[in-house]
Amino acid sequence: MSCRAKLLFALALLFAPLAHAQDAGVPAAAEEPADTLPAEHHPKVSAKLNPTGAVPVGENIRLTIEASALEGDDVTVPEQSFAPLELVGKAARVVPAKDGRQSFVFDLDFIGLTPGQHPMQGVELSVVTKAGLVGRVSTEPFNVEIKSLIANEPNAQLREATKPVVVMQDDFTLLYIGGGLLAAALLALLSVLGYRYWQRREKPVAPPPPPRPPWDVAIEKLGALRRQKPDMVAKGEAARFIDLVSDVVREYLGGRFGFDGLETTSDEMLARLKKHGVPVDLFGETGTFLRRCDLVKFAKAEPSADEADWVLMKANEVVQLGEPRASAAAQLPPAPVPPESPAQGGAP
Repeated sequence: MSCRAKLLFALALLFAPLAHAQDAGVPAAAEEPADTLPAEHHPKVSAKLNPTGAVPVGENIRLTIEASALEGDDVTVPEQSFAPLELVGKAARVVPAKDGRQSFVFDLDFIGLTPGQHPMQGVELSVVTKAGLVGRVSTEPFNVEIKSLIANEPNAQLREATKPVVVMQDDFTLLYIGGGLLAAALLALLSVLGYRYWQRREKPVAPPPPPRPPWDVAIEKLGALRRQKPDMVAKGEAARFIDLVSDVVREYLGGRFGFDGLETTSDEMLARLKKHGVPVDLFGETGTFLRRCDLVKFAKAEPSADEADWVLMKANEVVQLGEPRASAAAQLPPAPVPPESPAQGGAP
């Protein structure tokens, strides 16, 4: 054999795949040295099965082999048959050398697929010395028991065929999402249409504001006449001023008690007030005011500024007395003593 062939053979022995086997529990192994392997290079081999009893079909069985050799020697598990067991895993590790020797540990995993007792031959190990010598040793034979999973069934039968399982089903998720979006869009559309209808609907005409109280209107008009009095008196229009004040009071009394005061004579107005049962002070002040205005109206002489002031003050008193809310009108000072009438001694 050439040197190249020897080298290839040595490498094949070193890197051969690990085999897995189950043992019945034999702790020690017998050595089968080759003729070319010196006795001092024979490794000490031990093997251990786990588990050691009967193993169900398909369960894992581990065979752990430990070989203690001289430092520098190499031990491997070459390729070999483990029938009827199936090798499913292998691992190897080397323990550091100590006292001139080093250990090689091999873990072989098997499974058994055939029930029954299975006597196994020892697992072969290949040894290569430091000098290049090659030899073989093996573990002791071991026994593996594989038990059936249905061994306790007296009349084992195949399981009845089951009905097919539906693996596809309707998914309405997208339909639900689309329906929700459509409902939201419809609700938004209805909201917009309702808002537009509400904006375009025929709105009822707002009721007119309530009429102003007649005493407020009278006080406002008397205030305006008070501001115009100086100019009108200076222009010789005092009689016209008194006539305007008289119209304000007549309009006020008519609006206050529900009749047309501008189209009523003084006597008719007093009769209306008496019929409505007005207070005595209002009735008396109104009679005095109306008679004084009638005297000024039918007199030929122009009234003085004092006469205009007295008529204005008396008009304010009549409005204040006729007002139902005493606090609404300003408190007025008592009317001054009326001056001598320009038509004194005569009758209208």
